[in-house]
Amino acid sequence: MDVVPTYRKLLPHTKAPERTLRQERSSSALIFYWGIQKGFEQLDLHNIFFSDHYREEFKAIFEEKTLHEDPTVYVNITSKHTPEDAPDSCENWFVMINAPGNYDQDWPALIAGSRERILAKLSRILGEDIASLIAVEHVLDPRGIESSTQSYRGALYGAASNSQFAAFLRHPNHRSALSNVYFCGGSAHPGGGIPLCLQSGKIVSELIAHDRST
Repeated sequence: MDVVPTYRKLLPHTKAPERTLRQERSSSALIFYWGIQKGFEQLDLHNIFFSDHYREEFKAIFEEKTLHEDPTVYVNITSKHTPEDAPDSCENWFVMINAPGNYDQDWPALIAGSRERILAKLSRILGEDIASLIAVEHVLDPRGIESSTQSYRGALYGAASNSQFAAFLRHPNHRSALSNVYFCGGSAHPGGGIPLCLQSGKIVSELIAHDRST
Protein backbone atom coordinates (compact mmCIF):
# COMPACT_ATOMS: atom_id res chain seq x y z
CA MET A 1 0.00 0.00 0.00
CA ASP A 2 0.90 3.66 -0.37
CA VAL A 3 3.14 5.09 2.37
CA VAL A 4 0.31 7.30 3.69
CA PRO A 5 -2.12 4.50 4.68
CA THR A 6 0.88 2.39 5.71
CA TYR A 7 1.74 4.86 8.45
CA ARG A 8 -1.84 5.85 9.26
CA LYS A 9 -3.25 2.32 9.41
CA LEU A 10 -0.41 -0.16 9.95
CA LEU A 11 2.05 1.99 11.89
CA PRO A 12 -0.13 4.45 13.83
CA HIS A 13 2.25 4.51 16.81
CA THR A 14 5.38 5.06 14.72
CA LYS A 15 6.71 8.57 14.17
CA ALA A 16 5.78 9.32 10.58
CA PRO A 17 7.75 11.43 8.07
CA GLU A 18 5.02 14.07 7.93
CA ARG A 19 6.70 16.23 5.30
CA THR A 20 6.78 13.27 2.94
CA LEU A 21 3.20 12.26 3.71
CA ARG A 22 1.94 15.79 3.11
CA GLN A 23 3.24 15.88 -0.46
CA GLU A 24 0.73 16.64 -3.19
CA ARG A 25 -0.57 13.43 -4.75
CA SER A 26 -0.48 12.63 -8.45
CA SER A 27 -3.50 12.52 -10.72
CA SER A 28 -5.86 9.57 -10.83
CA ALA A 29 -8.09 8.10 -13.55
CA LEU A 30 -11.67 7.34 -14.47
CA ILE A 31 -11.89 4.04 -16.34
CA PHE A 32 -14.75 2.39 -18.20
CA TYR A 33 -14.38 -1.29 -19.06
CA TRP A 34 -16.71 -1.92 -22.00
CA GLY A 35 -17.54 -5.11 -23.84
CA ILE A 36 -18.25 -3.84 -27.37
CA GLN A 37 -20.44 -5.92 -29.71
CA LYS A 38 -18.62 -4.90 -32.87
CA GLY A 39 -15.13 -4.86 -34.35
CA PHE A 40 -13.52 -1.56 -35.34
CA GLU A 41 -10.86 -2.02 -38.01
CA GLN A 42 -9.79 1.63 -37.75
CA LEU A 43 -8.73 1.16 -34.12
CA ASP A 44 -5.53 -0.44 -32.88
CA LEU A 45 -4.21 -1.77 -29.57
CA HIS A 46 -3.54 1.76 -28.29
CA ASN A 47 -5.74 4.70 -29.30
CA ILE A 48 -5.69 8.30 -28.05
CA PHE A 49 -8.33 10.91 -28.82
CA PHE A 50 -6.93 14.24 -27.68
CA SER A 51 -8.82 17.12 -26.14
CA ASP A 52 -9.15 20.28 -28.19
CA HIS A 53 -8.46 22.21 -24.99
CA TYR A 54 -5.48 20.44 -23.44
CA ARG A 55 -4.40 23.28 -21.13
CA GLU A 56 -7.94 23.74 -19.79
CA GLU A 57 -8.24 20.00 -19.23
CA PHE A 58 -5.24 19.92 -16.93
CA LYS A 59 -6.35 23.09 -15.17
CA ALA A 60 -9.63 21.35 -14.37
CA ILE A 61 -7.85 18.25 -13.07
CA PHE A 62 -5.07 19.79 -11.01
CA GLU A 63 -6.49 23.14 -9.93
CA GLU A 64 -10.24 22.65 -9.85
CA LYS A 65 -10.16 18.94 -8.89
CA THR A 66 -12.82 18.06 -11.43
CA LEU A 67 -13.25 16.48 -14.87
CA HIS A 68 -13.04 18.54 -18.03
CA GLU A 69 -15.89 18.73 -20.53
CA ASP A 70 -13.58 17.67 -23.38
CA PRO A 71 -11.25 15.06 -21.91
CA THR A 72 -8.42 13.29 -23.68
CA VAL A 73 -9.64 9.70 -24.09
CA TYR A 74 -7.33 6.66 -24.15
CA VAL A 75 -8.79 3.42 -25.50
CA ASN A 76 -6.87 0.17 -25.11
CA ILE A 77 -8.19 -2.94 -26.89
CA THR A 78 -6.17 -6.01 -25.99
CA SER A 79 -8.27 -8.24 -28.25
CA LYS A 80 -6.47 -6.54 -31.16
CA HIS A 81 -3.35 -8.35 -29.95
CA THR A 82 -4.96 -11.35 -28.24
CA PRO A 83 -8.25 -12.22 -29.99
CA GLU A 84 -9.23 -14.61 -27.19
CA ASP A 85 -9.73 -11.59 -24.89
CA ALA A 86 -13.14 -10.94 -26.48
CA PRO A 87 -15.85 -13.05 -28.15
CA ASP A 88 -15.91 -13.32 -31.94
CA SER A 89 -16.80 -10.05 -33.68
CA CYS A 90 -16.51 -8.20 -30.35
CA GLU A 91 -13.84 -6.10 -28.61
CA ASN A 92 -12.85 -5.36 -25.04
CA TRP A 93 -12.38 -1.63 -24.52
CA PHE A 94 -10.42 -0.13 -21.64
CA VAL A 95 -11.47 3.52 -21.83
CA MET A 96 -9.58 5.92 -19.55
CA ILE A 97 -9.47 9.65 -18.94
CA ASN A 98 -7.24 11.60 -16.58
CA ALA A 99 -8.92 12.51 -13.31
CA PRO A 100 -8.11 14.31 -10.08
CA GLY A 101 -7.59 12.35 -6.90
CA ASN A 102 -10.42 11.61 -4.51
CA TYR A 103 -11.23 14.77 -2.58
CA ASP A 104 -14.84 13.77 -1.81
CA GLN A 105 -16.20 15.18 -5.05
CA ASP A 106 -19.68 14.23 -6.26
CA TRP A 107 -18.35 11.24 -8.17
CA PRO A 108 -21.70 9.80 -9.33
CA ALA A 109 -22.49 13.08 -11.07
CA LEU A 110 -18.97 13.45 -12.49
CA ILE A 111 -18.96 9.87 -13.77
CA ALA A 112 -22.38 10.17 -15.41
CA GLY A 113 -21.46 13.43 -17.14
CA SER A 114 -18.09 12.12 -18.33
CA ARG A 115 -19.60 8.88 -19.60
CA GLU A 116 -22.07 10.84 -21.71
CA ARG A 117 -19.36 13.13 -23.11
CA ILE A 118 -16.93 10.28 -23.82
CA LEU A 119 -19.61 8.31 -25.67
CA ALA A 120 -20.59 11.37 -27.69
CA LYS A 121 -16.96 12.04 -28.62
CA LEU A 122 -16.18 8.47 -29.64
CA SER A 123 -19.47 8.10 -31.50
CA ARG A 124 -18.77 11.28 -33.46
CA ILE A 125 -15.21 10.27 -34.35
CA LEU A 126 -16.00 6.63 -35.18
CA GLY A 127 -19.34 7.25 -36.84
CA GLU A 128 -21.16 4.72 -34.66
CA ASP A 129 -23.55 4.89 -31.70
CA ILE A 130 -21.10 3.40 -29.21
CA ALA A 131 -23.60 3.33 -26.34
CA SER A 132 -25.82 0.88 -28.22
CA LEU A 133 -22.86 -1.49 -28.66
CA ILE A 134 -21.96 -1.82 -24.97
CA ALA A 135 -22.87 -5.33 -23.78
CA VAL A 136 -21.16 -5.22 -20.39
CA GLU A 137 -19.69 -2.40 -18.34
CA HIS A 138 -17.57 -1.92 -15.24
CA VAL A 139 -16.50 1.47 -13.91
CA LEU A 140 -13.39 2.22 -11.84
CA ASP A 141 -13.04 5.73 -10.40
CA PRO A 142 -10.52 7.29 -7.97
CA ARG A 143 -12.53 6.02 -4.98
CA GLY A 144 -12.29 2.45 -6.24
CA ILE A 145 -8.60 2.80 -7.01
CA GLU A 146 -8.04 4.12 -3.49
CA SER A 147 -10.01 1.35 -1.77
CA SER A 148 -8.80 -1.57 -3.88
CA THR A 149 -5.11 -0.65 -4.05
CA GLN A 150 -4.64 1.46 -0.88
CA SER A 151 -3.26 4.27 -3.03
CA TYR A 152 -3.91 7.48 -1.10
CA ARG A 153 -6.60 9.55 -2.85
CA GLY A 154 -6.48 7.09 -5.74
CA ALA A 155 -3.21 8.56 -7.02
CA LEU A 156 -1.73 6.55 -9.89
CA TYR A 157 1.87 7.59 -9.27
CA GLY A 158 2.07 8.23 -5.53
CA ALA A 159 3.33 11.72 -4.82
CA ALA A 160 3.14 14.27 -7.63
CA SER A 161 6.31 15.25 -9.46
CA ASN A 162 5.41 18.91 -9.85
CA SER A 163 8.23 20.19 -7.66
CA GLN A 164 11.96 20.15 -8.44
CA PHE A 165 12.43 18.65 -4.98
CA ALA A 166 9.80 15.92 -5.38
CA ALA A 167 12.32 13.20 -6.19
CA PHE A 168 14.27 13.97 -3.02
CA LEU A 169 11.15 13.66 -0.87
CA ARG A 170 10.26 10.16 -2.02
CA HIS A 171 10.03 7.80 0.91
CA PRO A 172 13.18 5.66 1.22
CA ASN A 173 12.96 1.94 0.60
CA HIS A 174 14.06 1.24 4.14
CA ARG A 175 14.23 3.18 7.39
CA SER A 176 16.69 2.10 10.05
CA ALA A 177 14.07 2.92 12.70
CA LEU A 178 11.76 0.23 11.28
CA SER A 179 13.25 -3.23 11.51
CA ASN A 180 12.16 -5.68 8.80
CA VAL A 181 9.91 -3.12 7.09
CA TYR A 182 10.59 -2.20 3.47
CA PHE A 183 8.86 0.20 1.10
CA CYS A 184 8.45 -0.15 -2.64
CA GLY A 185 6.02 1.06 -5.28
CA GLY A 186 4.94 4.39 -6.67
CA SER A 187 4.96 6.26 -3.36
CA ALA A 188 8.51 5.16 -2.46
CA HIS A 189 11.93 5.66 -4.07
CA PRO A 190 12.56 6.05 -7.01
CA GLY A 191 9.01 7.06 -8.09
CA GLY A 192 5.75 6.24 -9.86
CA GLY A 193 5.01 4.45 -13.11
CA ILE A 194 5.59 0.80 -13.98
CA PRO A 195 9.35 1.01 -14.81
CA LEU A 196 10.17 2.88 -11.60
CA CYS A 197 7.91 0.63 -9.51
CA LEU A 198 9.74 -2.41 -10.87
CA GLN A 199 13.05 -0.73 -10.05
CA SER A 200 11.71 -0.02 -6.55
CA GLY A 201 10.90 -3.70 -6.07
CA LYS A 202 14.36 -4.68 -7.32
CA ILE A 203 15.99 -2.31 -4.84
CA VAL A 204 13.96 -3.79 -1.98
CA SER A 205 14.80 -7.36 -2.99
CA GLU A 206 18.49 -6.45 -2.93
CA LEU A 207 18.13 -4.74 0.44
CA ILE A 208 16.44 -7.81 1.94
CA ALA A 209 19.10 -10.13 0.50
CA HIS A 210 21.83 -7.89 1.91
CA ASP A 211 20.22 -7.66 5.35
CA ARG A 212 19.82 -11.43 5.53
CA SER A 213 23.46 -11.99 4.71
CA THR A 214 24.76 -9.60 7.40
